[in-house]
Amino acid sequence: MNNSETTIKDKIEQIVEYFRAQDEGKAYTALIELIDVLMEYYTNENNQKESDKEMLRELLTAMENRDSVLIADILEYELKEKFQ
Repeated sequence: MNNSETTIKDKIEQIVEYFRAQDEGKAYTALIELIDVLMEYYTNENNQKESDKEMLRELLTAMENRDSVLIADILEYELKEKFQ
C-alpha cells in the first residue's frame, strides 16, 4: 500500500467515526478533504474502474441527499475495501 492509499484509508476511518458520532460538521469537512485526495489519486494513479465510478456516483447522491448513514456505509464498506 502506497502513501496516498494509507492517507485515503485513514481519512475514511476518521470520517466514518465523525458520522457515527453525529459530528456532521467535522465529517463533511473531512469528506471534502477526502474528495480532493481521491481526485488526485485517481488522476495520478489512473486507477479508475467502472465499479469505482459507480461507487463514487452513489457517494455523491448520498451527499446530495445529506444521508449521513449511507455516506458512512459507502465509505466504510465499499471505498475503504479498495485501500486495504
